[in-house]
Amino acid sequence: MSCLRKQSTGDVSVEVNACPGPDLRQILEDLRCQYETLIARNRKEVEDWYECKIEEVNREVITSGQEVETCNNQVTELRRQLQALEIDLQAQLSQRNNLESSLAETECQYNNLLGELQTQITCVEQQLAEIRAEIECQNQEYKTLLDVKCRLEQEIQTYRCLLEGGQQDLIHGGGIGVGSGVGGGVIRTSHTYTTTTTSHCQPQVPPCKTGDIQVTCRRICD
Repeated sequence: MSCLRKQSTGDVSVEVNACPGPDLRQILEDLRCQYETLIARNRKEVEDWYECKIEEVNREVITSGQEVETCNNQVTELRRQLQALEIDLQAQLSQRNNLESSLAETECQYNNLLGELQTQITCVEQQLAEIRAEIECQNQEYKTLLDVKCRLEQEIQTYRCLLEGGQQDLIHGGGIGVGSGVGGGVIRTSHTYTTTTTSHCQPQVPPCKTGDIQVTCRRICD
């Protein structure tokens, strides 16, 4: 080991022949210039972009401010319109309540008036019914009186015929007196006329006919 150590402790000289290397300073300077140029360009681009963005943001802010102001004006106008509509609504509701109250009063008045008119109509209808019944009774009585008149005319015609026939008998008989008992006789007739009116006002006397009067007169005259 000691021998090896003694051998390894000798001086060694090495000579290297090499070409000159690149200038690192120049390279570093070039890189620094390139990076500075790149940084300047990037800074310029960033500044331009920032300015553009700032301008856009400012424009947007201005536009947004105008829109906000417009919206605020619209909200104010809408609130004013809402208040006006609420006032109008309250007025309309009040008018509707007044009209409903007036309508209820009018309906009540007309219902009362209609009830009174209905009562009057009922009374008038009853009176008309009574008047019609009375007129019907009067018509029946009138018919009865007409029958009585007709029978009286029959009797008058009969007496007239008897008188004419008696005068002719006196003329032809030569002075025969009435009531002497010979050649003549006294004709006594009695007639009773009764007029009865039932609950339905129906006449009890049968109607007379002209033919009966003529036949009776002819028989008496004969």
